[in-house]
Amino acid sequence: MNVLTILRSVEELLYEVISWLLFYPLTLWRTLTRPLAMMRYSDQEQRDKPEKQYLEILSPPLFLVLSVVVAHGVELAVGVGVSGLRSPVGASIAANDQTLLAFRAVLFSTHAVAFAWVSLLLAGRKVDRETLRAPFFAQCCLSGTTTILVSLGGIAVAYPNETATLAGVAVIVAATIWYLIVQRAWLMRVAGVGGIPAGLVAVATFAGSTAVVMTVGALLS
Repeated sequence: MNVLTILRSVEELLYEVISWLLFYPLTLWRTLTRPLAMMRYSDQEQRDKPEKQYLEILSPPLFLVLSVVVAHGVELAVGVGVSGLRSPVGASIAANDQTLLAFRAVLFSTHAVAFAWVSLLLAGRKVDRETLRAPFFAQCCLSGTTTILVSLGGIAVAYPNETATLAGVAVIVAATIWYLIVQRAWLMRVAGVGGIPAGLVAVATFAGSTAVVMTVGALLS
């Protein structure tokens, strides 16, 4: 690899990272204000050529990972340390930032893969690595948004201030309600089920996914 190739690689990397400063808040805002439109956009992008996909926003899985990174940065900035991972495995995860971020990204993607899987089952479609990809990417738009909201809410709850704690609880509750409302509407659209069944499935899937995340957390504490 010659010097010119290295410089071009650095140029591409620099542009990619700097572009995140624009497209991360843009992706977050569009998902917050038009979640179903964003999920439809993600579905459409999956049918495009790989090099032409997601030109207007961040790739949804990247958006999810960056949400985890941003939340961790805020956590470090306000001095709220990582707590609760006291088992040998948990302590080893918390001891390294890269491992901790990867672990959190996997946990926050649990809801995304669960809802993607359930949507295929309700629609009567075969579940495999190919069919799961599009709904998973669409779900990552929601998961990236709830990740940053719930994480910031959790940081506020952990902060030693009553007002911050109340604000954190309000953010977490609002984000959860928003998430369930959007999931109900999405299941009605993609699976063709009625409002009540879609709502029940959304709540059940959310509860099951949350139970898995909490169980993993309990095993590592």
